Amino acid sequence: MGMVWVVRAASDDDVVSLRADPESIYDFVNPEDLSPDYQILDLDKQWHAVHFLLTGSAGPVDSPLSFILGTYEEVGPDHGYGPAWFIPSEAIRAFHSALAKHSDEEWARRYDASTAVAEQVYLAETLADEGEEALTFLQSDIARLRSFVRKVVEAGKHAFALIT
Repeated sequence: MGMVWVVRAASDDDVVSLRADPESIYDFVNPEDLSPDYQILDLDKQWHAVHFLLTGSAGPVDSPLSFILGTYEEVGPDHGYGPAWFIPSEAIRAFHSALAKHSDEEWARRYDASTAVAEQVYLAETLADEGEEALTFLQSDIARLRSFVRKVVEAGKHAFALIT
């Protein structure tokens, strides 16, 4: 198994409904019926390494780039690694803007597998063993994250995220 980070876009109506029934947030973020209409991003187990690459920190930081481990409102029950986070549209727009200021070349310069291992980033040792392939893998995740966030911003939506 392992710790997996998943985020799903949420309309204003979704937010109202989920706040009224916070027990349903897990199923909202992890639906059994994966409709193509759902805006869901699963960064799988490498979510923490992506966060570290974006922020240079293993934990939340005071930066719009701290999207994966932000300081958001916790909603609903603990699902093993804490409750869901509600990510408001304003935070998503700020992340989108901050992310747009950085290139793949900058992420490559920032990548430091040995520091990630020292900071106890989840799966860092495995990624360090993979060498440059790990950077390519993480850059692919950043590209998927960019695409997801762009679509959420264009739709004016919020999001709910979970670590399961």
